Amino acid sequence: MTDGSRDDETTIGYTPRGSNIVEKLNEYARDHKFIAELGATVDSYEDGTVRMSVPYNEKFKNPGMGGPVHGGVLLSVLDTVMGFTLMATAGEDGRTSTGPTISLTTNFLTASSEPLEAVGELVRMGQSTAVIDGTLIGRESGERIATAQGVWRVYRERE
Repeated sequence: MTDGSRDDETTIGYTPRGSNIVEKLNEYARDHKFIAELGATVDSYEDGTVRMSVPYNEKFKNPGMGGPVHGGVLLSVLDTVMGFTLMATAGEDGRTSTGPTISLTTNFLTASSEPLEAVGELVRMGQSTAVIDGTLIGRESGERIATAQGVWRVYRERE
């Protein structure tokens, strides 16, 4: 099921099915108030990798640290691109539904005050969990801003 419910009351996340997965993910992003506020858009999906663009927005800066984007915003962008990677991969295989984030480990490498490229890459999809890597790269500097690895719950139909 892809409507957010299961018979056992387990939450299922959005899983786009069929063609035009990038378009469906962007529609989902526009309809999701928080992701829309971030301004994140999906640029591409290919072979288990999602690439997103995220504009710099002054309202997300951390004045206590001199003005770069707040780390919580960077973490949210990583969680979003990695979750979208799972959604796209699950939608493509047609027999997997997405669940919640189980764990997310983040490494902040440097501060950022520029537009970002967010990349999510599927590492492994098992019967009940998926592992995804994420990276934030400064669009102007080319620097890696942060990296992450996360584990998501998945629900796979058995073959």
